[in-house]
Amino acid sequence: MLLEKQALSLEEMESQVTLDLPNREMLLVTVVITNLLNNLSIDVDVKNNNVAVQVCAVVTALSSLVSTPLSCEIRQ
Repeated sequence: MLLEKQALSLEEMESQVTLDLPNREMLLVTVVITNLLNNLSIDVDVKNNNVAVQVCAVVTALSSLVSTPLSCEIRQ
């Protein structure tokens, strides 16, 4: 037995309840890049975990290219 879907009328659509969701807060993620030779560091705030991981990947690659020991840490 096949059932056909009936289109909703305008009155039926207007009678449906919609709920407004509150604005979602984006948590900041802090990337801490540290020069291990002189212990200087810089904090970079990003709103996306994927971006934080990519930043650390670039820092790791740069560390091997410039022969300067750099560390990268992601903090919530």
